[in-house]
Amino acid sequence: MRSPALPVLLLILLLSAGASAAPSFVVVSPAVVSHPRPATLWVHLSDLQGPVQVRVQLQRSSGTPATTLLRREVLEPHLHLNVTFPAPAPATGKEEIVELHVSIQGDSLNVSESKKVMLRALEPGIFIQTDKAVYKPGQEVKFRVVSLDKDLSPSNQKLPLVFLKDPSGNRIAQWREVTPRQGIVDLSLPLASEPALGTYTISVEGKSHSFSVEEYVLPKFEVTIHLPSALRTKDEKFPVEICGRYTYGKPVQGKVQADLCLSQRLWPLYRETCTQVTGQTGKNGCFSTEVSLAAFNMTTFETEKKLEVKASLVEDGTGLEMKSTKSCEVLPEKITVTFEKPDHVYKRGLPYTGMIRLKGADGSGLPQRQVLLFVWNQGQEKTQSFLTDSSGRASFQLDASGWSGRVSLRAQVSRTAQSQDEHSGVTHEDAFLSVMPFSSKSGSFLHIRDPEGELPCGRPQLFHVDSIFSKEALGSGLKNLDLVFMVLAKGTITTIFKKEVSAEPGQRVSISLELPIGLELAPMARFLVYVVLPNGEMVADSTELYVAKCFPNQVTMAFSEARALPGALGGGLAAQSLGLGG
Repeated sequence: MRSPALPVLLLILLLSAGASAAPSFVVVSPAVVSHPRPATLWVHLSDLQGPVQVRVQLQRSSGTPATTLLRREVLEPHLHLNVTFPAPAPATGKEEIVELHVSIQGDSLNVSESKKVMLRALEPGIFIQTDKAVYKPGQEVKFRVVSLDKDLSPSNQKLPLVFLKDPSGNRIAQWREVTPRQGIVDLSLPLASEPALGTYTISVEGKSHSFSVEEYVLPKFEVTIHLPSALRTKDEKFPVEICGRYTYGKPVQGKVQADLCLSQRLWPLYRETCTQVTGQTGKNGCFSTEVSLAAFNMTTFETEKKLEVKASLVEDGTGLEMKSTKSCEVLPEKITVTFEKPDHVYKRGLPYTGMIRLKGADGSGLPQRQVLLFVWNQGQEKTQSFLTDSSGRASFQLDASGWSGRVSLRAQVSRTAQSQDEHSGVTHEDAFLSVMPFSSKSGSFLHIRDPEGELPCGRPQLFHVDSIFSKEALGSGLKNLDLVFMVLAKGTITTIFKKEVSAEPGQRVSISLELPIGLELAPMARFLVYVVLPNGEMVADSTELYVAKCFPNQVTMAFSEARALPGALGGGLAAQSLGLGG
C-alpha cells in the first residue's frame, strides 16, 4: 500500500530550513505514546554554524510540570540522535493530549515549535472463555479470563471488576480486584436448580462473553452439507455431499432427503425453481451425488442467483431426524482485470510501477493470459503487453520521465482472448486508473519499491530505493546526502539508521538495503525514508510492510498414538508445531 506523503497519523515531523546550506532540524516522534512502554524520539540537526542548546519536552495543559526528554549542548555541525524514554502516564483517565515542544537556541539557529501528541495508557487484551456454550439448570459454570498485552505476553494487571448478568440484565454475581496469575483468572459459579432460562453475559473491562442456560437434550448427531464455494453459470453439473456424524465422530447410517432451490432476482421480478434428491448414506456416513444445473431452468440474464440446499437425515433404526441448510452463489462467467494496490501519484524521472491482476468469476487468478496496458498522456497513447503468472498477476514498470499532468491507464484482456471467450458467453471487465504528478518544490523525489506480498518473519528483506534530485536542490556538481530510514511498528519507532549516497543533479540513483524482519514488526509496520536537501527541502516516501505471523517461542507437541479408544491411555493428534508469545 503506497503512502505518497509522510505518515502524519503515525509520525510527527518538524522541519525548519532556509536557503542553501542554512541550518535545519528534524524531530520525529510517534503521534501516540503508549504508557508504560518506552518510546523513541529522533533528532536530526544539519549545517549548524555554531553551538546550540537543544531541549525537547512534553508539556501538559493541566499544570503538571513538563517532562524533559532531551537537554543537550551541540557543538558539532551535524547531529543524528535517537532518544529512548519511558512514556509518562496520562494525568487523568486513559488518554491525554500533550504538546511535544522543541527548542533550539544558538547564534546559527533559534527556533521554538510544538506539536500535539497523545499519551495513552495501554490496556491488556481481554479474552473470556466458558467450558461449555450451553448449560443445564444446576450445573456449574466454569470460565476463565485471559489477559494479554500487545505482544501477546501474559499481563498480570489487576482486573477491577468481573460480573455476570442473567437474561433480564440483573447482575447476579461479581468479583472485585481480581489479579491474574500468568495472565489467567479461573472462576466458577453454580447455577440454581430453577434458574431463568436464556442468555447470560460475563463482562470484564468492557469485553463480554455469552452462554445459554436451557433445558435441552444434546443432539446425537449433526448433518453437514458440502457444496462448491461458488457455482458458475457455465457449469453443467455440480457435486453435493450430505454427511451425518455422531458427536464422538462415527458416521451415521440413514436416509437423506434434500431440497435444492435456485432463486433468481431481477428487481422487481423473483423466481424460484426447486428439485429434490434422495438417497442412503454409505459406510462413511455420507451421501454424494451430482446435480445438473439444467434442472433449474436458469435464465441467461444478469440476475442475482443463489442456490440453497435444505437437507434432512433420518437415522436408521431410531427414526431420529436432524436437518441442516447451506447456500452458495451462482456467478456469471466474468473475467475481471484490476490494478492491485495502485499508486495514485507518479514521480517524474522515476519509474512508475504497478501490478495487474486477472481474476475469474470465483475470484481466483487466471494464469498464462495476455493482458494489455494502455497509457494515455498529453494526447498520445502507448500500449504494452504482459503475460500473467501462476497467480494471475503481471507486474509492470513505466518510464514516467516524459509524463506531464494527469495520466490515464487502462488494462484489459487481449482482444484475441476476448473474441474467443465471447463464444462461450464470457464477459470482461476492464480496469481504469488515473495518476497525478507528485508535488515537489524542486522536482526531487524518493521512492521505495513495494515488496511483493507478505514478508516472511525471521529473514532479512532486501529493499530498493530510487531517487532523483534536481539542480535547484543540489546546486552544481556531486553532493553527498544522508538518507535516513525508519521503521515504525506497534506505535513505536523500532529501527533507525542512515546511509550516505552520492548524487548528481538530474541523475537517477538506486540503492539497496537489507532490513531484518522480526516479530516486533508483525503483523504490519511502516517503512519511511527521508532526506534533507542542501536547499532546505525535505523529500520523503513511505510504504506499509505486511509481515507473516510469528512468535518468539516455538513449541512442538505430540501424542503417542494418532487414535485411541475412550478410557485408553495416550492417543490423540499427530505432532503439531505451535508458536507462542511471551
